[in-house]
Amino acid sequence: MQYFETQPIMPKKLMTVITVFLVIIALMYGYMFYEQAVLGKPSPDNAIESHWVLIICLITALVSWYVSKIQIITKVDDGYLYLSIGAFGKTKIALSDIEKVSFKLGNPAKEFLGFGYRIKANKLGYIGRGKEAIEITTKGEKRTITVTTDNASSLKEAIQSDVDATQNP
Repeated sequence: MQYFETQPIMPKKLMTVITVFLVIIALMYGYMFYEQAVLGKPSPDNAIESHWVLIICLITALVSWYVSKIQIITKVDDGYLYLSIGAFGKTKIALSDIEKVSFKLGNPAKEFLGFGYRIKANKLGYIGRGKEAIEITTKGEKRTITVTTDNASSLKEAIQSDVDATQNP
């Protein structure tokens, strides 16, 4: 059974607030560059040079765009479970190596102290806005993996059906 899901890292309102905040910072640095480089206004002795202001403005704009687009990608296909957060935190687990899949009770974002790719003692988390979560235990690994999802029962079923198919051909 195949499974594919993408979910935003944070709730939409929180993502909007963070994106707006980063855009405001980028605009402030952009205006500082405009004042110094284009208008030629004198700047204080301790001011940042205009080329550094431009670089900071561009980096802040790029980070705000990336933060607004980042998603957790969960995929079960070809005997593997693939987990990633954008271009970072990629994990590939052979379904035959999965010992146990269970529903996670409680609030994973609270347990892991936030959203995103989280590392905790003996736990690894892919924590997004999903209200449900599963916990995966793999052979030979001390860490369990917690994955939030919109439909935990479908993900668990996809993992377990593929695990059963690979163990009992």
